[in-house]
Amino acid sequence: MTLLDAEISSTVSIEQISLPQSRLQAICLGFGPGTTVQVVQKLPHGPVVVRQRGRNVAIGYELARCIVVTVLS
Repeated sequence: MTLLDAEISSTVSIEQISLPQSRLQAICLGFGPGTTVQVVQKLPHGPVVVRQRGRNVAIGYELARCIVVTVLS
C-alpha cells in the first residue's frame, strides 16, 4: 500500500520509496525507510499531511504515491 492509500488517523511505517529521485526527496524531508508517521489529512489529488515528532508536513501527491507503507494502527 502507498501513503496515498493510508486512512486518515492511521499510523504507518515507511517501508520503501520506489523511485530514486523520490527517495532522495523523501529522505531530505526526514522520511526514510523505518520512519513512523501519522496520517493527518488527505486532499483529493493533492498533498497528504503527516505528523512526525510533533510537526506536520505536507507530502505532495506524486511523492506520496511512491512511498510504500505498512499500517501500524
